[in-house]
This record gives sequence, structure tokens and C-alpha cells, in this order.
Amino acid sequence: MRDTSETHDDEHDNFDTRDDTAFWRKEGSFSVIPSFNGSFSFTGCSRWCVCMFTVLAIFLLAIIISISLNKTQVDRRLSAVESDMKNLSQSLVSHTNKVQQLEKQGADAVRSVNGLRLSLNSLQTQAQDFLTEVNNIKESVTQLKCHFDTLQNNTQQQCCPMDWQLFSSHCYYFSTYGKSWNEARDTCVNMKAELLILKNKEEKGFVIKNTKPLFYWLGLSDERTGEWEWLDGTLYQMDKRDWMPGQPDNWHLHGLGGGEDCAHFHSDGRYNDDHCSRNYRFICKSLAYRV
Repeated sequence: MRDTSETHDDEHDNFDTRDDTAFWRKEGSFSVIPSFNGSFSFTGCSRWCVCMFTVLAIFLLAIIISISLNKTQVDRRLSAVESDMKNLSQSLVSHTNKVQQLEKQGADAVRSVNGLRLSLNSLQTQAQDFLTEVNNIKESVTQLKCHFDTLQNNTQQQCCPMDWQLFSSHCYYFSTYGKSWNEARDTCVNMKAELLILKNKEEKGFVIKNTKPLFYWLGLSDERTGEWEWLDGTLYQMDKRDWMPGQPDNWHLHGLGGGEDCAHFHSDGRYNDDHCSRNYRFICKSLAYRV
């Protein structure tokens, strides 16, 4: 039998105690850097990793700080925008209230204007009625005066309304205010008369005596047919002696549009053609009445 002590000694002798294979060496730190003999060393890796992690940590910290700063700026801007929006909302509410107040005031003003318009229409109606009554009174006074003169003179009397002049069985009204030719014609019709139509030289002399040196419309126009005619349709026989020198000329450069289609008495009593929209005095003519 083999001695067990010898076996134990053999095993102990066969155990490799070389320094390069002992795993408990004091200088044997870990390294992932390969050595020239093909083995790996963990000693340099720890320093490199620490540096990398430090740089990475600093980089991440910088990113976090940057994000925090940006967030702070964004929060401030957002707060400013919210404040502006709040101010705008308040301003909008204020303007809306003002608009509503103005609308209410406008509605009140419209109601006031409508009320004033109704009052004005009523006053105009009353004024028209009053004017009609005044005209009726004038006519009555004229008739009474005419009757009185007839009784006093024991003759048949021809009479004209107040403010009219009698000549050769006709009454003539010489206005003291101006109107356009068409308005003058219509005014004469409303007075139961017509814009002056001359029939003879005697009548013309009487009219000129009462019109010089002012301008007065007469019932002569070429607007309807292009030929000069009186308002009753009678053609006017052209006599240049009746007109101012070089007239009628149908002048177009007055800036009123169109030519000159209406006749009026000039300052010396002769005719002149002019734009019908001019405001001149006018002469109305009607038959005198007898009592």
C-alpha cells in the first residue's frame, strides 16, 4: 500500500506556484486593454471610464441647465403673452361696452330724429295750411278792394291779386327772388298764371320798364324742339334786334352741362340765352278778372 503522505506530498509538489500564473498577485488589477502578449489588462479601463462618465455627466448637466434656462424664458414669454391676452380681453370687453353704448345712443338719436321729422312734417302742413289761408285772405281783400273801387267809380272794374300789376286786361307778377327756369314756370302755374309770353311791343315796353336793370326769365325756350318757341307752342320769329349782340349763341363752356336753352331779359331789356338752371327772377302773367 502506498503511503498517503507521499501522495499528498506529490500533489503539493505538482501545484504550479509561478508568479505569472498565480491569480492572487497583489499587482493583478483588472484591465480591458490588451497587452502585447495577448492577455487583457483591466487597470487602464477604470481611469478611462471615469473620464468618459465625467464628461458625459458634465454634458448631460449642461443640457439640463440649458433646457431649464430655455424653459424659464419660455415660461416668462408665455406669462407675458398671457398677460397681453388678458389685457386685450379686457380692452375688447371695454370697447364692446362702448360700442353697445354708442349703439344705444345711436338708436336714441334715430328715435329723436324720427320724432323731429314728424314734428317738422306737422309744422310744414300747418305752415302750408296757414299760407293757403293767407292767400285766400289776400284774394278776398283784393276782391273787396276791387268791389269798393267799382262802387265808388260806378264803373266795371278789372282787378288783379295783391302784389300784381294790371296792364291791358292782364295781371303781371314780378318776383323779388330767383328760381331756375323750370321752377319759375311751375311757380307761375301754381299761381294760376303762366311764365311770361309776350304778344306785342306795348306789352314788352311795359315789362321792360318794370325789369331793368335786373335779369328776369320769360317763357321762351328752344329746349323742346331746338327752335325758339313760347311756352304756349307759338314759334318765335327771330329778330336779332331783340337780342344782345352775338346772341343766342348756345354757349357750352359754362361748366353746367349742355348748352343754353332758356331766354331771359338782360340788364338793358334785350334777350339773352342762358343755362336753364340759373336762378333768375321771373314774370308771371294771367288774365285780370272783372267785378
